[in-house]
Amino acid sequence: MNRGSRVGAYLAFSACLALLALAAPAAADDVALLPVDGRASQDRLDAITEQMATALRAQGHQLRPAPTARVDHPPASAAMEAIAAGSRAIYVVTAEVEPLRGQYRLHVHVYYRPAGRLEELVATVLEAEEAERLADILRSMVRREGLGEDALRLTGEPEDPDERARREAEEQARREAEEQAAREAEEQARREAEEQAAREAAEAARLEAEEQARREAEERDREARAWDARAQYGQDAPWMIQLAVGGRYALTLGDLGPVMAGQGGGGVFDAGVNVGRTFEGVDGLEIRAGVDFSTGTFTAFGIHAGVAYLASLFVEPIYLGGALDVGAVFLATGSRDAGFAARLSALVAWQPVEHLYFEASLPELGVATPGAGVFTIGASVRGGYRF
Repeated sequence: MNRGSRVGAYLAFSACLALLALAAPAAADDVALLPVDGRASQDRLDAITEQMATALRAQGHQLRPAPTARVDHPPASAAMEAIAAGSRAIYVVTAEVEPLRGQYRLHVHVYYRPAGRLEELVATVLEAEEAERLADILRSMVRREGLGEDALRLTGEPEDPDERARREAEEQARREAEEQAAREAEEQARREAEEQAAREAAEAARLEAEEQARREAEERDREARAWDARAQYGQDAPWMIQLAVGGRYALTLGDLGPVMAGQGGGGVFDAGVNVGRTFEGVDGLEIRAGVDFSTGTFTAFGIHAGVAYLASLFVEPIYLGGALDVGAVFLATGSRDAGFAARLSALVAWQPVEHLYFEASLPELGVATPGAGVFTIGASVRGGYRF
């Protein structure tokens, strides 16, 4: 083979190697990503760092552990070389953030160790397009050929001050509108909560009033039933027998004979037995008759008959009324005279158990006419059984 043939073969072999190198996929490069620095909050800086790490991994790079210490901005090539050597990385990426409204200015440096190349780029990143914008910047810088002509595309034309002012004014107006809407929504929710609480309170009050009215109606109905069902005097049995004792003070109306000679009055004590009878259909009315014996200022026997009325004015078996008795009295001493007798009294009776009654007359006024006669005032008590 002559010299010309060997040169031609060598050139053909070199061209094939170049084509194979271009066709083969690029190997994954090791990248040391330093934490993003800047004037934003630490949470925001950490979020931007994580977003850049995600973009680098998606582009096929492998992240190497990097020192946690911050580097100066702008960083020196020697410092970046030291970081690359220490982390065994091909690239070292560091960035600084200047926050703006709805966006931030990213000042990023990329060091390529094999060539000792340090590139920088200042680009604006809209928060709404953060992921795509960071991926584009890193794809254009973290590569072996470097930033190249993409610098102009990524940097773009400087923003017009008037346009920037207009955009910031629109952004401020949008945020104020959103805040106003949020406040109005919060106020509306508060009013609705208050109205709901008022409705619930009114409903609770209405239910309580209805319950109170129901309890009062039940109480009135219970009282009405108890009143309608109250015991009437003498309804348990028509006949009654009583034992009575009493005491009265007698005022002399005239000379009753030797017994009361020289006296203006004195005490009289009596005891007796009464019999009574009620009638169906006439509640509280009772016909009575009885005999009694009196002693004290004078001694006498008496018989009497009369009527008593006792009304049921309480749910409890307590009765109020009055009685009127008329009859005759016979003196057992002195002139042994006989005369007319009458008594008028207010009555109160109590029935502790069925058939058993206790009764009192207070006051009890009476008059008797033997001789010149006497006027009496006093009281008596009686215990009776109905059968």
